[in-house]
Amino acid sequence: MSNTSKMPRVNHSPVGEGAGGSWFGGSTETLGRATSETELVVRTGSSVGSFSSAFTMDADLRHPWSSGFPNNPPDDILTINIGGFQYQTRASTLARIPKSLLADPKRRDAFYDAGTKSYFFDRNRLAFDSILEYYRTGKIVQPTTVPIHVFVREMLFFDLGDEMIHKFLRAEELHDEPEILPTNKVQLLVYDLFNCPDSSIFARAIAIFDICMVLTAIIALCVISLQAFQDVVPVGDFGNETVQHRKFEYKVNAFSNPFFVVDVICNSWFIFDIVVRFAASPEKRLFFCNFMAIVDVLSITPFLEDVIVTATTNGRSSGPSINFLLAFRILRLFRVFKVLKMDDYSDGLKVLTQTLRSAKKELGIMVLFLVVGAIFFSTTMYYAERETTNTDYTSIPASFWWAVITWTTIGYGDIYPKTPGGKVVGCICAITGVLALGMIIPPVVRRFEHYFYRAQNMVELELVFREHYASRKSAKPGGLEGRYTKRTSSLKDFFAIT
Repeated sequence: MSNTSKMPRVNHSPVGEGAGGSWFGGSTETLGRATSETELVVRTGSSVGSFSSAFTMDADLRHPWSSGFPNNPPDDILTINIGGFQYQTRASTLARIPKSLLADPKRRDAFYDAGTKSYFFDRNRLAFDSILEYYRTGKIVQPTTVPIHVFVREMLFFDLGDEMIHKFLRAEELHDEPEILPTNKVQLLVYDLFNCPDSSIFARAIAIFDICMVLTAIIALCVISLQAFQDVVPVGDFGNETVQHRKFEYKVNAFSNPFFVVDVICNSWFIFDIVVRFAASPEKRLFFCNFMAIVDVLSITPFLEDVIVTATTNGRSSGPSINFLLAFRILRLFRVFKVLKMDDYSDGLKVLTQTLRSAKKELGIMVLFLVVGAIFFSTTMYYAERETTNTDYTSIPASFWWAVITWTTIGYGDIYPKTPGGKVVGCICAITGVLALGMIIPPVVRRFEHYFYRAQNMVELELVFREHYASRKSAKPGGLEGRYTKRTSSLKDFFAIT
């Protein structure tokens, strides 16, 4: 740099050693530029995947020397000792974040050591590298070797600002949007009972009962498909042969069927549950925009359809109106959505759904590769094998199945090429599939690791915020403590004696 006298200097060396100064990071970034970027990284020495975020924060570049800070003029070089390592920077650099610990002379002087003529902080050195870079450039980057809760603790200690920390955690996807709660006390109690299993022992009991109902419905859905529980209904006679197919139907006297009774009990609870949660919801217009609410509705739709069809047909199986109703039996496919209700209580399913939701771009690229590859290789294989006797590649659409299972490296072996040209195409298809999947899968795996350890990170962050604000005796209204700590149960508040 040509004009080094105007740039903040950083001397990074152990105390008592004459190590030379070094710059942290790369080129200088312009302050105040509103940019944001997120990249996936894996922390060194740990299997925990995380998002390392870098984003530019607005910093105040005005130098308030005329109105304050008489002891440190703009050109003063300050020595900061972090756990035995010395850093040197100008006071003007620290003043870019005026409300921080290092920018306030009165708060900073409490850590001044007259013997070493430096400000001594027994803090994490690797985290401070990034914090000092934030003073210089306005960009905060989490070191890959520093756990997220340790880095946040250091940012809180140096008081970089609640809003900056909040934006950093949002970029790291370690932030849950503030929960909209009912204002009515009774409505809030009901809301907690059916939506927050950890709020009270009664809410936990309701959650356990709901899990039992979901498991019972899933088991009944599987058992009902067994041949022993199906009726064989003749369709027509062709000579001496009766054409038959198996299907299960509720009889007119439906309550004599144990599966119908189980279905009634489980779905009655599901209907009651969704009605109560809708009544207790503070945002009723947005209630059914939630994915799990849609799953709840789809899971009870087959039951309602079966009840309507059974009550309407009354044992008859013909007629225009009856045939129209019977056509809706296709909705029974929605019963599989009962499995997704376990997402409310299974951390594993939550990790899976969060990973798929955040990896839409990667999965979209994979589907695009698959479609292009299937079309290309099925076309090539068709022309390579079409002259072969008894070929399985009778058309390009018929070759799609082979192209998909070969490109995804499954290869069932039910369809395979017989000519040398077809075998060459098959080899190229398999190698291309391996390369494409090898490029797409690692980012998805890192996202899975991030969400797998997210719950643990959120617990550690909650402890960090509780300790920080407990040491300060009080929290700022609307500060980070309320955003990242669990609220107390409304059940105690409801029955509290005032």
